[in-house]
Amino acid sequence: MTKVDGHESKPGEQNLPAEINYKDRIYMKRIEDIIVDIIFDWVNVILQKTVHPDIRLADVTQLTEAEIIRLKETLGIEGVILDVDETLRTNLKFIPKCNQEWIDIVRKHLKIIIVSNGKDTSIAEFFEERGIEYISLAFKPLSFGFKKACKKMELNPEKVLVVGDDLFDDIYGGKRLKMRTAIIENVIEDEEIQK
Repeated sequence: MTKVDGHESKPGEQNLPAEINYKDRIYMKRIEDIIVDIIFDWVNVILQKTVHPDIRLADVTQLTEAEIIRLKETLGIEGVILDVDETLRTNLKFIPKCNQEWIDIVRKHLKIIIVSNGKDTSIAEFFEERGIEYISLAFKPLSFGFKKACKKMELNPEKVLVVGDDLFDDIYGGKRLKMRTAIIENVIEDEEIQK
């Protein structure tokens, strides 16, 4: 144990002088957050130069029924892994009607499974009611969430399209397993349907 300004500290504990007040501690945390943000910004810059999605879409509805059929016929796509947040919905709201209708169109042609780093019971119930599996806490871009989805759909990764908004979690994660990828730029926010 060491003593700083009359305070005994244990090994590994920060020895902050007593005169550092609450605001200073908040400021110190903000510096840590800034450093983390800078690191993630650099990772994104590197990823943007090295990882490229196969398809860029303004929103999911741009992946039309005709395009889905074309992907199925030309590339052998048989399944879709969908992200939820900032792909199908924004700001943790419910999924807009237009995206719900889009999901119904996709289901006519391809197997669908939801793979999310988050966990939301209302969204899980929404997909369960429609017979769509929902894998939460997937820890994307790690491969086990993607592999679990492929196993549940009974598809090889090469036959799967990953649709998401995040270059690191969704696109890089899918590319690591040789999946086709589509990045979404925005979510259409039309009238929301509540359960």
